[in-house]
Amino acid sequence: MNEPIIKLNGITVRKAKGLLLDGISLSVSRNEFVGIIGPNGAGKTTLLNVIAGFERFEGTLGLFGRRESWRRCRETRLRVGYVPQLFQIDPAFPILVAEAVMTGAIGRLGLFRSPGRQERENAMRLMEMMRLAHLAERPLGQLSGGERQKVSLARAILQQPDILLMDEPTANLDIAVQKEVLNLIDEIHKQEALTFLFVTHDFNMLPSAMRRAVLLDHGKKVFDGDIDTALSGDTLSRLFQYPLETFERNGRRFVSYG
Repeated sequence: MNEPIIKLNGITVRKAKGLLLDGISLSVSRNEFVGIIGPNGAGKTTLLNVIAGFERFEGTLGLFGRRESWRRCRETRLRVGYVPQLFQIDPAFPILVAEAVMTGAIGRLGLFRSPGRQERENAMRLMEMMRLAHLAERPLGQLSGGERQKVSLARAILQQPDILLMDEPTANLDIAVQKEVLNLIDEIHKQEALTFLFVTHDFNMLPSAMRRAVLLDHGKKVFDGDIDTALSGDTLSRLFQYPLETFERNGRRFVSYG
């Protein structure tokens, strides 16, 4: 059996206000697409930050078959990409879309090497796939929220990671743009064969590639299994402590509030 690409054992994060994560254990195989789902304050972003190397923790963390502390070597950091929630940017900030995407290559090249033809071709391929090529020379600050999120995704892919962490990547986007971004994520997972951890609290809009879900509540793991069981009315009702029912229509899952 292959070694899990991510392995957490008893991961705990303590802050002055209490436990943000409480003894989380989790294994993720190469090329899996796992949803990290739960209400606000459940510990979802903290879990991603532990894996990314942004958060001190207790317990043991294994990445790529090697035990890691919260401090990571450059090689390991390059193998973990991160797409944050939608960020605000000053419209006058002097960086073009193509330049923003190209920053994804800097980590591998180093600060004192300029991207070459191969990196530029890869960046253009990604921008074309994400329908951003026509915006290449536009200032990043003039883009819509959905366009900026696609730039963030393209930048992370250009880094050539093995693991891609996504923190609420469709939050604050309208429904049509959410669907477009989710379709892109499905396509990237199929083409790039990455391991995805996708954080969300919105169980109505999920990538179709997501087959497994980990449900968190108050820093604890309360479920880990297939997506259909995770998003059943019974499971969600226990998680949110409110009577919920789920149903499907035209291939989409909806939640009904009792």
